[in-house]
Amino acid sequence: MNSPLSPTGTAQLLEQLSLFVPDEFINERLRPKRRLGRRSLYSPAQLYRVHLLALLTSAHSFNLLVALLKENRSWRRFARLSHRDRVPDAKMLHQFRAAAGVAGLRRINEHLLAGLLDSCLGERKTVAIIDSTDLPAATNAYKKS
Repeated sequence: MNSPLSPTGTAQLLEQLSLFVPDEFINERLRPKRRLGRRSLYSPAQLYRVHLLALLTSAHSFNLLVALLKENRSWRRFARLSHRDRVPDAKMLHQFRAAAGVAGLRRINEHLLAGLLDSCLGERKTVAIIDSTDLPAATNAYKKS
């Protein structure tokens, strides 16, 4: 089967998918309210892109992702991070996900799905996309025995 997409985890795949991430939409919907003090170092779109890296690369935990992000230029380019040493930490990623919530992430998925459906051929009748953003994790791998 020939796929128009590059293999998972490659820089070519990240370049292909980068065009489809709706940065403006994400920034409008998930912009935090203005507060006193320092402004956020990263935009919601940058943090969302770092989240996508956990799905699109071999780093499947935020701690590992943050460690590898400093070494991998193509990942930083995909996430639109300009400095090698200034990358979001795992705490920032967890806070972003908590602030966005299930509803915020679903809005992004719906926006992406609308573009996907518009580009589908008219002869196709169904599209199935798995959405497990609100399912609890069921694992005993990290429990003490």
